[in-house]
Amino acid sequence: MSNLSYDKQQPETIQEMFGSIAKRYDRANAVLSFNLHKYWNKQLVKHAVAHAPGDRYLDLCSGTGDIAFAIASQAPESSKICLLDFCGEMLEVAQLKEPKSQHEFSYLQGDAQQLPFDNDSFDSITISYGIRNVKSPQRCIKECKRVLSKGGNLAVLELTRPSHPVMKFGHQCYLKGILPIIGKFVTDNQQAYEYLCSSIHHFTAPVELAQLMKDEGFSNVTITPLTGGIATLVTASQP
Repeated sequence: MSNLSYDKQQPETIQEMFGSIAKRYDRANAVLSFNLHKYWNKQLVKHAVAHAPGDRYLDLCSGTGDIAFAIASQAPESSKICLLDFCGEMLEVAQLKEPKSQHEFSYLQGDAQQLPFDNDSFDSITISYGIRNVKSPQRCIKECKRVLSKGGNLAVLELTRPSHPVMKFGHQCYLKGILPIIGKFVTDNQQAYEYLCSSIHHFTAPVELAQLMKDEGFSNVTITPLTGGIATLVTASQP
């Protein structure tokens, strides 16, 4: 199978891709990021919980649930935490990992561009490593604004391209030459990681993602590079 078989303009192919690697996804993240993703995730969760005006959380593109369960470890026990992903296999893995707690978890297979929720349904929305795989990031952001309560918080964590020339060169070498090979051995799907590398190269720059949020009416938009810009946290508030 060619990596060209995976195309976010054909969402069913991305859905199939994530389904094929779901059971090994957590292990792959740890190996391929050298566990740096744990630090990045911590920054996302810290911001999301600290800036939530209430206790209703939505984790979009939730994958195997790492962000949602980290939120649960920080949020009040009365919190309701919804995990939404378009890949059923990912949600199945997440449900097996659910921690014992007083939080109310719900799992929903759905489209981040067309959220099945009423207006003002959540106080905080997180998206980690997922918005670059959404066919229309702008539609996703528009939907986030619709379902957020007044004063609610949107926090998007994404893998990005460093700006420093030396880091940028090393990063490109790693993405193109090393990551797909490691990904093949960890998940038995080299093409999936070739696609993911390509998606990082071609995805909207953080400043452009921030502008999309402003265009949709969000306020207090901030951009925080992490680990030299290998990852970036973009946050915004519902006026």
